[in-house]
Amino acid sequence: MSVRPSGAFSAGVQDMPPEGGFRKIDMSRYLSKAGIDRGPKGWQLWAGTALLISYGYYRIGQYNIEKNQQAMQERKVRYALAPVLQAEADREYMMRENANLAKEAEVMKDVAGWKVGMSPYFSGKWMPRAIAQLDRSTK
Repeated sequence: MSVRPSGAFSAGVQDMPPEGGFRKIDMSRYLSKAGIDRGPKGWQLWAGTALLISYGYYRIGQYNIEKNQQAMQERKVRYALAPVLQAEADREYMMRENANLAKEAEVMKDVAGWKVGMSPYFSGKWMPRAIAQLDRSTK
């Protein structure tokens, strides 16, 4: 048994175009008569895209300017309020410190040589108390 094609098969007839050729394809219905209905030109697409991108960058720049101005205004307000808030915190600290000193004087009144408000650590630096009273009963 052979895998080669038989002689009758190899002498086949080749498919050829008809006499006179195929008919012409009518492309006029796909193209306009002037040839301008094919959409925008390449330079028009580039120009439109460049304009849109430029406008977008302009808007981003304007937003950043407004945002920076708003942030500067908020910083100015914080800087203006800082002394007032610090004075209030200092006043509250002094109220608590005086209450703590009064309580310390009462508790340590029987201890000889105890000085009220004196730090037992002798570090030479003033440090505020690390633990503040959390209750508001000292007001």
